Amino acid sequence: TVPKSYIAAMIIAAVAGAAVLIFFRTKLGVAMRAVAFDQEAAMAQGINVGRVFAIAWGMGAALAALGAIVYGMAPFPPGGAVSQEIHPILGFRVLPVIVLGGLDSVPGAIYGGLMIASAEIFAGQYLSQYNSILGSGYSTIVPYLVMLVVLLVKPYGLFGTPEVRRV
Repeated sequence: TVPKSYIAAMIIAAVAGAAVLIFFRTKLGVAMRAVAFDQEAAMAQGINVGRVFAIAWGMGAALAALGAIVYGMAPFPPGGAVSQEIHPILGFRVLPVIVLGGLDSVPGAIYGGLMIASAEIFAGQYLSQYNSILGSGYSTIVPYLVMLVVLLVKPYGLFGTPEVRRV
């Protein structure tokens, strides 16, 4: 039998995938991107900007709720019970992911999440032999160090759109 958590994860992935398809493949998605790019031009083309904002906020809230559900379903500790509290530090853990991927890039956020998670796991697993020198909590600062290095090289993130200034 398939565990209920796997079924729930598949449903949540389908809903998130549908939201991405709406954003990239429908008239509503085109309207959302047009409003994000230039509100006045979108209004001139007959797009109801207020309605697009309301739908975007609703979609964002729904995806945030799905993320909270997924976070609540994760087993903490491994093989243990389900966590019933969401730690307030979670928001700070997301910041390097968003900045690394680029503030205006959805695929960048996905790749940024994979890169930050890989760096954090690498630091926790393979650098544990240096616990006597570095201490035991250094893997939590690795995402911020990666973020700082990326910001020094590419201030708009790895996948973000570079800002062009004309004088």
